[in-house]
Amino acid sequence: MPRLPRKPSAPRPRGVSGAVAATLARRRQARAVRVLVRDRTGSPRVLDADEDPVARALLEAAEDLISAAQRGSKV
Repeated sequence: MPRLPRKPSAPRPRGVSGAVAATLARRRQARAVRVLVRDRTGSPRVLDADEDPVARALLEAAEDLISAAQRGSKV
């Protein structure tokens, strides 16, 4: 089976500037809000907090639990 030609991509910076750009991109991605859930088998699944309404609801519930624990209220 013949190989398909590669799609052209934007040139990536190389050298020190490329390493800095890659480090900044990794840090930005690490700070992104994510919701990790597990299914019945225990397999993890990451939900995108910006697009998934279920992830937003879970984040709101988590924030409510954290604020209740910080207030010392019994919820």
